[in-house]
Amino acid sequence: MKIYTRTGDSGETSIFGGARVRKNTPLIAAYGTLDELSSYLGMCRTHCEDNKEFHDLLKEVQHDLYMIGSHLAGAEDCIPEARITALENAIDKYEAQLPELHAFILPCGTRLSTHLHVGRSVCRRAERKVATIFENEGSFHTELKYLNRLSDLLFILARYSNKIAERKEEHATR
Repeated sequence: MKIYTRTGDSGETSIFGGARVRKNTPLIAAYGTLDELSSYLGMCRTHCEDNKEFHDLLKEVQHDLYMIGSHLAGAEDCIPEARITALENAIDKYEAQLPELHAFILPCGTRLSTHLHVGRSVCRRAERKVATIFENEGSFHTELKYLNRLSDLLFILARYSNKIAERKEEHATR
């Protein structure tokens, strides 16, 4: 089987169940952004060779993102609430080891930290895209909660990456 099918050449694509939709619909934009986020987190994993815990956590997230994308495309399975709880537990674990924030910080520091900040930004965009679908169709509430927690987790992991590398956070000023 060849990778190219030519079926998308007219601006349409197939979704779960075989239905054809335009490639510029909010649905396709949402799970395209989820795919972008997963790819970016895969790149972040390449900077976690010495941190197996971060590597494995990001790998689990990538699996979750594919589940969310397939649910958006029409599959029955949705992300379980337990995965949201797992993100919250990870946030609590790492945040407890960080100094309290009193100002906005600039996304900078170690290579891993800056990549996690970019991932956080892509995650926020994915969340906005899924929110558009939620607003129009009234579904995907669990997916929205997951993406909201995920962006928080990526922020905390970015900060924690700087902490373990002993990199000082830079505060945003006017």
